[in-house]
Amino acid sequence: MKELIPIKVKIGLRSNGHADHPNWTLMSMINTDKEVRNYCPSGWIYDKSSGHEEDTPHSPRGMQWGCLLCTRPFVIQAKQIFPEIVVEMTETEFEDFFNNKARIHMSDNDYDIKTLQGLESELNLKKELNQDTTALKDKITKAIDPEDNENGIKKNEDRYWADYKLKNGFTIKK
Repeated sequence: MKELIPIKVKIGLRSNGHADHPNWTLMSMINTDKEVRNYCPSGWIYDKSSGHEEDTPHSPRGMQWGCLLCTRPFVIQAKQIFPEIVVEMTETEFEDFFNNKARIHMSDNDYDIKTLQGLESELNLKKELNQDTTALKDKITKAIDPEDNENGIKKNEDRYWADYKLKNGFTIKK
């Protein structure tokens, strides 16, 4: 089930101010909202560059775009039942949405502040005591390399589509 198809969904606003997601239970394969996860394992991926409160050229006030990665049967029914709001995307289109709208607010790296501060304190103390810092400096070099396994700075595998799909084992059906 890891071979998926991205869809872009236009999400309006209800009169009570809550998001007006499609009622997936209108699809014959879905009986409850929880069952959607069986067909769309990553859950909603929302446009963070504009939303219901902003008025932008690609997303007017009162609507927002969200994407799902779904199985072929889900996509077929979703497009049939919701043709005005569900659009199938290419992987290139989805990657652009993911990287430049949905995850634009995320940092490229994750920081283990406690570890980094601890290493800094240890280095300062050893310098103060005129102790050898060679091994510690090697450890710090590894800790600040996001590609190294040493605790400290790690590459954020949820920031970019290429890393996210690899981490989750997703492939996009052509």
